[in-house]
Amino acid sequence: MPGAPTKVVPNPMLVPWRSSVLLETLTQILAVAAPLAITVGVIIALLQLRNQTRLRQIDTVMRLFSSFGEEAFLRHFRRVTTWKYKTYEAYRKKGSDDDYVSLLVVSSHFENVGLLYKRGLAPLDLIDDLASGPILLSWEKARPIWVGLRAEYDQPQWAEWFEVLHDAMVDRLAKLGRRKPKRTIGPA
Repeated sequence: MPGAPTKVVPNPMLVPWRSSVLLETLTQILAVAAPLAITVGVIIALLQLRNQTRLRQIDTVMRLFSSFGEEAFLRHFRRVTTWKYKTYEAYRKKGSDDDYVSLLVVSSHFENVGLLYKRGLAPLDLIDDLASGPILLSWEKARPIWVGLRAEYDQPQWAEWFEVLHDAMVDRLAKLGRRKPKRTIGPA
């Protein structure tokens, strides 16, 4: 019929060629995208792993500091930071068994924190935020006693991580322009 619309029939020879080109283009795109997707996945996994390590460090420090606010520890801490022993000799003359227990309780707590710091498991900035003042105060009071005990018993490693922690905190505060406290907690 003249004037009637004609139906266009695609050439069967051209259709496979088009699908072949489309398939080839898709294959090339996927060949580039696959390694890119793997790279992005690895980067995300590394960032999550790094964050997980930081969370584990914070959790470890917070668990250790959970005893810091308990009444028993606070009594020992107060005893150590308010005693009047300026030298090891004064401690030996007037110190009691309770003083020794308080010294060990407070020192072992900060010794553990110092060990975590030394091993890289507790970042110094976190320790500073939690307890820089108590670390500085208690070491200033405990130092002469530990120096004397180390010499008397020939045990130079006693309270060494507590001392390392104190020294690192002093250095940090100096770099930040902050000063050490001048006096202890409690009555003068």
